[in-house]
Amino acid sequence: MLKKLTEDQQALIIEKATCEFAEKGYKGAGLSAIAKSAGVSVGVIYKYYADKEELFQACVRRSIDYLDEALVHAGGEGKTLPEMIRDLVHQTQTACRERPEYFRMYHQITASDDALQVKQLAEIIERPSAKAYRDTIRKAQKEGLIDGQLDSGAGAFFFDNLMMMLHYAYSCVYYKERMNIYCGKKLSVSEKKLGEQMVRFILNGLGYKGEY
Repeated sequence: MLKKLTEDQQALIIEKATCEFAEKGYKGAGLSAIAKSAGVSVGVIYKYYADKEELFQACVRRSIDYLDEALVHAGGEGKTLPEMIRDLVHQTQTACRERPEYFRMYHQITASDDALQVKQLAEIIERPSAKAYRDTIRKAQKEGLIDGQLDSGAGAFFFDNLMMMLHYAYSCVYYKERMNIYCGKKLSVSEKKLGEQMVRFILNGLGYKGEY
């Protein structure tokens, strides 16, 4: 009989699996490699997950929970729009530094040729952020703080595109070098300075009328 794993051991499987998916993509990742990295047998993994797909979904859920925590923190009550955006940019930079494998895994997902899987994952990953950003834009419009002619859905989409590229710039080698080319290494290595430039760009793009 296989010994029941501790919570820490189960978390280690998710961590190692996420790294494997981030490095090799869903198709290239192997359960045997994940098991070896986590210090368990493949049989132990099958005790907790029916197949690679189920393990992959668990990795995605864990990364979403982690990112949702950052989103909730940034959207705290009583914050002005600049404070919320500034916090979200900072939280994103921190998350990318602490868990770059989450964002590399997302990058692998977007490159997948499995249309059904990609659509299902896009629904799970994107919908919460899309709603949060739309609601924030609508609220700011009602308060007369930003351009009232901006479509909230389009604004949320463009805003998230910027955040997504920030994810990749801190976690993927190609996009990191891309950031260096555009911004120069002096700016790109300073999270605070680059973050402030991004906040300024976003608020100007939204037509923000207040102080920031």
